[in-house]
Amino acid sequence: MPEPTWTERLVPGRHGEVRVREYLPAGAVAGPRLVWVHGGGWVVGTLDEPEAHLVSLRVAAAGFPVTSVEYGLLPRFPVVGPLKLRPSPFRYPVPQDQVMDAWLDAARTHGGPLWLGGASAGACLAANVALRLRDGEGPAPAGLAFQYGLFHGVLPAASAALRRRMFGLTDLRVGQEMVRRAAVNHAGSAEHLTNPHVFPGLADLRGLPPVHLLNADRDLLRASAENFAHRLSEAGVPHEGWYVPGTSHGFLAKPASPAFELGTRAMARWLGGSQLDAGPPGSDEQVR
Repeated sequence: MPEPTWTERLVPGRHGEVRVREYLPAGAVAGPRLVWVHGGGWVVGTLDEPEAHLVSLRVAAAGFPVTSVEYGLLPRFPVVGPLKLRPSPFRYPVPQDQVMDAWLDAARTHGGPLWLGGASAGACLAANVALRLRDGEGPAPAGLAFQYGLFHGVLPAASAALRRRMFGLTDLRVGQEMVRRAAVNHAGSAEHLTNPHVFPGLADLRGLPPVHLLNADRDLLRASAENFAHRLSEAGVPHEGWYVPGTSHGFLAKPASPAFELGTRAMARWLGGSQLDAGPPGSDEQVR
């Protein structure tokens, strides 16, 4: 079976050109284009990483065009001691603007229905762009696809179910501090940790298109996605959210794992208008 083809382009942006990689199915197009944003804590990740390239190939092989977006990365931050930030031109709002510019280019260039999605920190960027589009900056996505998303600068309290799943794996306080440090590094200041324009889990979510979430069940960042789903319910936004049993954060970066296959298949189902094959909604939903 022929493989999808891909090409790279530089699209105009407000902070300079943005590199995107566009993937086309080998056969007939089955549905909307996905604009995809990789994760990496805002400090790692490229268009060549499995979470970007192999995910995009797999979604395109299912019949859906993909635009994978590259955004500027930050210097790594110290994990202990004082949090001293190294200078960088890629702190908020630059990466968010780069995703927005790539989205607007995809809408101009390709037209038709588009979805917006991301993993981990990429989900944070994509969700904020979706909110800006809702508020009139451009054509809104038909749907949102988030995998193990991070939507907060300070993690919400872990549920009892999550604490049970994390028992013996990590110190929750250490994990929460690492997220906080990464968030300050991204935002540029601890004052922005409560800024809903930086961290969409704090924003008014009303008016977003349908949201689909897939989470690792043994992942501290799951607390952010769970809180985000709760706020989607309060805002009246249609959404579904599931957990992949036995998985940890970043399973889309592990192409040999069954979870990678499941995660990419989930996105193809979402783009094709199908629900996941999962149990009834509840605090411990699982994908089979």
